[in-house]
Amino acid sequence: PVILPSRDGQQVNAQALGGAVARALSSDEDRVADVGLTTQPAAFTTEDAKKLGVVEKISTFTQPFPYAPYRYQNIGQAAKRVNKTLLKPGDVFSLNSIAKERTPENGYTTGFVIKSGRLQEDLGGGVSTMATATWHAAFFAGLERIEQRAHSFYISRYQPGLEATVAWGTLDLKFRNDSPNGVFVTAVRGRNFVRVTMWGTKRYDIEADSGPRTNPKPYATVTDTSATCTPQDGVSGFKIVVTRVFKLNGKEVKREPLTTTYNPAADITCKKPKPTPAPTPTTTAKPTVKPTPKPTG
Repeated sequence: PVILPSRDGQQVNAQALGGAVARALSSDEDRVADVGLTTQPAAFTTEDAKKLGVVEKISTFTQPFPYAPYRYQNIGQAAKRVNKTLLKPGDVFSLNSIAKERTPENGYTTGFVIKSGRLQEDLGGGVSTMATATWHAAFFAGLERIEQRAHSFYISRYQPGLEATVAWGTLDLKFRNDSPNGVFVTAVRGRNFVRVTMWGTKRYDIEADSGPRTNPKPYATVTDTSATCTPQDGVSGFKIVVTRVFKLNGKEVKREPLTTTYNPAADITCKKPKPTPAPTPTTTAKPTVKPTPKPTG
């Protein structure tokens, strides 16, 4: 990133403005309010920016995704808001706060999300891809994890144990800039990828030590005849531990284990319900008519 020189602004004195307008309104002449402008110093100066120490790339991660119009739009909206986020020392990054609520007014559309272990349509589908790329970059930047949850079941395009999901009002991605320098976050979305980069001053070399998948759980097979059914492939559940290893000058200084448990996801086949058979028509028997007896004599 390049530091752009700060510029002072100009402002109007509110009290002076009121008096000048009042005099102009009562004037019989040009009725022009003359208000003097005063210089407003920049709240964040060039020197302030230099002191933050944003001088190098400290991590970057590119997350691919299968192209779909809803993913392209929703990931793009989130990336646009995350791009150029500046975290001063001690600041907390919140993806929900930055990406905003997933509504049409905020530029989001309907896509597929995971609810109760199943794929369902809802606004903002795909934003968790942005969460995964952002968390991955924060992980390798060595930033402090505050809130991060993986998807409820494993999605094969993500690195197990090193991904994140978000849901407005319930799940967020949060991490703190616990470094003495600033961290500048950039994000770019392509047709089938999103890339997040952290800029600042590198403190550690970070490695991810992934353990084996343990505690396997088989998935169930389900046939669903509901009108809202969405088919999905079955995925086995498992547990995995990914340890973040901090190294300084080639020597290990800290380890942070992160345990993730994935639930199994059912293999769901959607079938149309059988139509209800039409009722069989019934006939009512006509009463037997006895012949009228003829008189005899």
